[in-house]
Amino acid sequence: MNLLSSLNISAGALSVNEKAISVVSHNVSNMNTEGYHKQRVNLQARNIAGQIGDNPANQVRANGGVKIANVMRYNDDYLNNYYREQLSQKNMLEQQLGNLDELAAIFDDLDGKGVDSALSKFYEALNNLQEYPASSTARTNFIEVSKTLTGVLNEKSVQLSKLTGEALGDGSSEDALKNSKIYVQYRQLNNSLDELAAVNKALQTTQTGTLTANNLLDQRDLILHDIAQYVDITVDEKPNGSVTVYTGDQALVKGAKVVGKLDIETAKHYCDAHGIKYPDDWTGENAVLSIVDSDGGKIVENANSIITGGALGGLIHSATDYNDGTINAGTIQANLDKLAGTIAKIFNDYNTRANAYCIDPANTNHLKATSADNILFACYDENGQETTTGITAANIKIADNLKTNDGIWNISCAYFDDPNNFDENAVGNAQNVVAMLGTRNEKQADLNGMSVEDYYTTMLGKIASAGDSAKSLYDTQCDVVDSLENQLDSAYGVDINEELVDLVKYQTAYAAAARVFNTVNNCLDTLVTLGR
Repeated sequence: MNLLSSLNISAGALSVNEKAISVVSHNVSNMNTEGYHKQRVNLQARNIAGQIGDNPANQVRANGGVKIANVMRYNDDYLNNYYREQLSQKNMLEQQLGNLDELAAIFDDLDGKGVDSALSKFYEALNNLQEYPASSTARTNFIEVSKTLTGVLNEKSVQLSKLTGEALGDGSSEDALKNSKIYVQYRQLNNSLDELAAVNKALQTTQTGTLTANNLLDQRDLILHDIAQYVDITVDEKPNGSVTVYTGDQALVKGAKVVGKLDIETAKHYCDAHGIKYPDDWTGENAVLSIVDSDGGKIVENANSIITGGALGGLIHSATDYNDGTINAGTIQANLDKLAGTIAKIFNDYNTRANAYCIDPANTNHLKATSADNILFACYDENGQETTTGITAANIKIADNLKTNDGIWNISCAYFDDPNNFDENAVGNAQNVVAMLGTRNEKQADLNGMSVEDYYTTMLGKIASAGDSAKSLYDTQCDVVDSLENQLDSAYGVDINEELVDLVKYQTAYAAAARVFNTVNNCLDTLVTLGR
């Protein structure tokens, strides 16, 4: 019986060490597999149940050889969770940096065709008009330069809208939303949620500590890392390895079920459904993310505020003016709109003010009083009517009265402090233009106490500063993520030297067990021969 027991023990040792060598082989073959966690066989002495006491014979009979206790998967839950947090932050910063880089490209005025150049030429044309107030050439030049200024403002606004549209859609068109970056990102996130639920289901029916379970855990962690790239998440792991995933306080995946997918709609669609007048009363983003259940029912109507990390968080907050010092497309659009509206108000007020006079087109040697309709800048309302209300960078234009055949004479050059001293023949009086020209260095309350040109220059400085800051933050975050990836690789990546040591160890044990097996087998053959 002892020989047969020894034979079984050595046979078991052969099997155990063979399996241990298989695990080493599995590690080596996956040393370059993304997300793979190295595994290690934990061995345990096999004892046969029964009373042992101090009886040597019983002690010998209790020895059952060796068995595999489990296949340990190297892992560090704290490091994994911290890595996902930093990965989410990195992807958010990446989106913000990309937005700021494109914003800087829009306002790269080095080619002399930007707003600063147009403003400079505008004031130069005013200066020329001051010198030659009765000159049709000077007046025509001022109108053309004004067209250039409004055109540049229009162009910058279009570019900003395009930048916003690429990120979030235009706020009203379903097609624009479906062609935006955020639409692609949200669909990829939902796909990852489905994949995680499928892996969770498999883990629930798989014995822990096995190769199959460990491989599923590798898949699970890869998917969790992928999800963290889109939104900021917290993870609650169950004993069987399945996880519940939250963004904010809202669960997205519980076990084998996706309990909260993301949905997306245009701002207009959201406003229409909630009785909000779009766009007049809407101050949110062009796209609205929501969290829905498996039947499409809304769990969170507007989830934009709770999605603060990942690529989705970076995109959703990349184009709205939150009036909190953030620099993005929405902030710059608001600043540009304020600049356009202020320019229009300044020069419309001067051109239509009391005691200002323009040249009478019927007799260009005489002056006539300007009228309230004699504006320089305007926009069109929704009915196509010219108005000075609601002027923005997108809609500012030169007034229609400047486009007529006699339009050049509608520029009010003359001004008389005392109406009693009015001289209708003083077509060379340029005091109104002098006043207009003085606004070049005049601090404007509507522009935060800055002049028109200083306000724009400051805006450019903010874009450049925000871009530099974002680049620095992103580079630092990349370093943090790279460092964590190295730590994770060190914690659970395959080390070929360790595997070779284990391989020699198990190979030696296998060879020794084989010798024991052969020796016992020879002994049994001898006994069988003697028994004959």
